[in-house]
Amino acid sequence: MREHLVDERKAMSLTQKEMASVFEITERQYQALEAGTSRGSVKFWQKAKDYFNKPIDYLLEQASRTN
Repeated sequence: MREHLVDERKAMSLTQKEMASVFEITERQYQALEAGTSRGSVKFWQKAKDYFNKPIDYLLEQASRTN
C-alpha cells in the first residue's frame, strides 16, 4: 500500500472516486495505485506531484508488510 498517497488524499478529505476524477482515470485505476498493485504512468505521477506538492518518490513509497 502506498500510505503517503492515501494519507495525502485523506488529508484533503477526498474520496478515491474524487481523486480518480481529478487525475482523469477510473476509480478502479486509482484504487490500484493506492494499493500498490499498479505502477501508474509517468503522466499520473507528474500530476500527483503537482497536485499534492510532494516529491514523486514520497508518493510512490510503499509500506512494508509485516506478516
